[in-house]
Amino acid sequence: MQFLFFLATTIATAQARPFILPTSPSHRVISLPRGGAPPPVYETNPNYQGGSSSPALGDVDDNGFYRTSTTFQSPLRNSHPPPITKLVKDYSVNLYKLSPTLWNGTLSSIVLFLLWQFPTSSKVSKILQNHFVCSRRNVVVKKRFYALITSAFSHASFHHIAVNMYAFLNFGPSVKQVLASQGVALWPFVGLAAVFGSLVFLALDNGSGSCIGLSGVTLALLAFDSMVYPSKELRMIVSFIPIHLPAYYLFIGLLGFSVAGVMGLVGGRSNVAHSTHLGGLVFGRLFYEAYRRGYVRMWSYRARNAFNKLKGRN
Repeated sequence: MQFLFFLATTIATAQARPFILPTSPSHRVISLPRGGAPPPVYETNPNYQGGSSSPALGDVDDNGFYRTSTTFQSPLRNSHPPPITKLVKDYSVNLYKLSPTLWNGTLSSIVLFLLWQFPTSSKVSKILQNHFVCSRRNVVVKKRFYALITSAFSHASFHHIAVNMYAFLNFGPSVKQVLASQGVALWPFVGLAAVFGSLVFLALDNGSGSCIGLSGVTLALLAFDSMVYPSKELRMIVSFIPIHLPAYYLFIGLLGFSVAGVMGLVGGRSNVAHSTHLGGLVFGRLFYEAYRRGYVRMWSYRARNAFNKLKGRN
């Protein structure tokens, strides 16, 4: 009973005193005498740095606190995206730091794609057809063996280069990381994949066709990556239908489709070089087998030593 009386007295005493908030620029302090006295004029805190408007009863909540007026400031307010030139520059710098091979391959493909947009009757187009196309005429007859590689970085249509660059820049970093763990560079893989895919095309072609594009290299990267990470989930869109499946199953599906294409069972009149695709997939699988058995590391070590000896003699 005495405790309740003490508690009631304490509450009454506290209520009879002016309620003073800590000095803060976001609050106003008033003195509200109790006990039935006539309502006095509100006294504002002289230290308050707010606006000149006086407080009103409607601004006070049930606890005697004034509601702070705040304005939400979004972190994105008045912010603008960086210029597109800066984004391209930053991406280019980061890609070169990641892998000069990927950087050079991407830049070469873009430059050649722009050159392919010249009219077919132009001198530029004739140079491209003679030196950047894989065909029996260029490679076998004219002995332009470098066309086995240069043709891989040629793309005439935007869809062609967009798909290949997407795959090249997605699987390339993963394969580069795996090979780098054993001290092997990425550029031999890319160069040999381009040559192997072009040779398979020449071997299986009827003799009158020609081939350009990085599809053989990108599928070789996919095949190697699917062997290293067979359970990696890959996402693709086929006829506007999103498909998710493990990398190894995608490799098997593409391999079967390429074989069917070479046999003429699918895509009989399409301009898809199924033989180049098949060559890229087979090369990626064979390169993985050599990598797994340690041959790639051994060949890389011997080639590096031979190069250093040759460099020392000069």
